[in-house]
Amino acid sequence: MIQVHVVQVGVLATNCYVVHADGESDCIVIDPGGEPAKIIAFLEENQLTPDSIISTHAHADHTGSVAPLVERYDCKFLIGYEDVVSAAEQLEWLKNMLGDFVEPPAPSEALRHGFVVSTAGVEIKILSTPGHTEGSISLYSVGHVFTGDTLFRETIGRFDLSGGDEQQEVASIRNVLFQLPDETVVWPGHGPSTTIGHEKVANRFVR
Repeated sequence: MIQVHVVQVGVLATNCYVVHADGESDCIVIDPGGEPAKIIAFLEENQLTPDSIISTHAHADHTGSVAPLVERYDCKFLIGYEDVVSAAEQLEWLKNMLGDFVEPPAPSEALRHGFVVSTAGVEIKILSTPGHTEGSISLYSVGHVFTGDTLFRETIGRFDLSGGDEQQEVASIRNVLFQLPDETVVWPGHGPSTTIGHEKVANRFVR
């Protein structure tokens, strides 16, 4: 059984997720987009140590605290293969909006569809879900999927930024995410959680 904790960070209220197995101190941090001190305080309070940091996509509000966490915990940084370049060439207006953005380091590994990240009893399968960005990925662990800015509760991520593609994003949701079990909990990059089953019937953008 995995535990999922939400630490909301930054001016865009990014959902940073801390994921670990019951009884384990090693964890995975997903989308640390800002406020590194807030994330570190949560980890220290709960006696958790990141083994890996995964960003679902390259945008600054999902990568802005990677560097401070890597420096403190000497952990790995993972991101989708097609977003490696974008992570190193951030949108200037987005960096300026965030205020506390720190350039992320080069990734330890670039992730492709089907790759499995394992640490301390947690297995996360990488799903390629491009459309919000070229290299957007979703992270699936039985019963849970972390969708970044691809799928939100009853809406989808914007596709008008560099590397975005509406048709590709809708196809990613229909052909990849909607193939998961209906009871799968969706943990998006912003906003409240939902389920795959709910989105199949209530999300007007992909019905």
